[in-house]
Amino acid sequence: MAKILGIGNVVLDIILQTAHYPLEDEEMRAESRRYEVGGNVCNSLYVLQQLGHESSIMASLAADTAAKQLVEGLKQRKIDAQHIQRFIKGQTPTSYVLQSNQTGSRTITHFRSLEELSFDYFAKVEIEQYDWLHFEGRNIENLSGMLNIARTFLTHQPISIEVEKAREGIEALFPLANVLIFSHHYAQQTGYETAESLLKHVQTLAPNSQLICTWGTEGAWFRAADGKIQHQPALQLEHTIDTLGAGDTFNAGLIDALIRRQPLDEAVRSASALAARKCQQQGFDNLLSTPPSKRPLANLKQVNNAKALVVPCEALTHSIILVQYQDSVKAYANNCPHQDVPLDEAYKIDINPFDKTMKCSVHDAYFTIEEGICVEGPCLNDELTPIAIKVDAKGDIYLAE
Repeated sequence: MAKILGIGNVVLDIILQTAHYPLEDEEMRAESRRYEVGGNVCNSLYVLQQLGHESSIMASLAADTAAKQLVEGLKQRKIDAQHIQRFIKGQTPTSYVLQSNQTGSRTITHFRSLEELSFDYFAKVEIEQYDWLHFEGRNIENLSGMLNIARTFLTHQPISIEVEKAREGIEALFPLANVLIFSHHYAQQTGYETAESLLKHVQTLAPNSQLICTWGTEGAWFRAADGKIQHQPALQLEHTIDTLGAGDTFNAGLIDALIRRQPLDEAVRSASALAARKCQQQGFDNLLSTPPSKRPLANLKQVNNAKALVVPCEALTHSIILVQYQDSVKAYANNCPHQDVPLDEAYKIDINPFDKTMKCSVHDAYFTIEEGICVEGPCLNDELTPIAIKVDAKGDIYLAE
């Protein structure tokens, strides 16, 4: 286990889950709302804590109610918050996040009216007690002095910087880090169309640093110090649930692997796998527990031909309808093709065991249990989405792999 200090931003995330990304001037109802501790470095520290490390955060916070909520959230995540600089003026940074169930993508609007962490505050902390320092590439005015102090007083501890956005003066800081992690947003903002072209440029500025650039579904490119640029393809996911924080998870996985002295290519591979796992679940909780696809949905004893069983499924966008048909179990996504609403939105799903149909409770669309085809109602001939399942010897029902 390593002691890791993250220096960056603490944000209150207000997350609205929506059926799809709204059109301009569209009015729609969110399916859920939740409040989470957010911020890139906070997310990475939470993942690192789950990976077995001791995580500490250094950041600025306001003195409002939202700040108290964040401190409590940090405690629940077992992130040490003793190095929080408080400001009386200003408000807690807030991100308003729209999560689309249709694609799993997230759209973020950020609000900030708070002073950044000061150089003087950082200089008073005994950073030598930590095994790794991870910085967000922001607050450049103060970050320069922080990195110079770190390089002066640390003897063997690595320093990593996440470079997510283009900020004036940040390139001058690259040689001060052992590990530089770039986003494709930074590459494009600075005029580079590929990760490889960015890394070729950065290696002239920081030849002794390990360089990584993530590029979404195209994977990640990386270069060890004095090595060649290599590529790690992204894992192909059948279902994407939640991409919020996937990059932060990648960063945590990378740091964890490097702390464990894995070569850079193996570290990037491990980080990519962990980020893919994050995309298959909501939020960060229990990230290392059994994947959703490995958990049983239900047992055969719970399913019959006269009642629909609706079960949640973290690995899919919608819950699942299970109903017995002859000697088998049929499974469909709980989403009516008429208006993209759950079949049990207004009431339970009525099953007719004689006609072998089930009825959407919203606009009375009737679907065959055998094939999920609408045979009566407003979406005639449209189909429910079938879900592939398997049943083990104990009668437990799982998603098919």
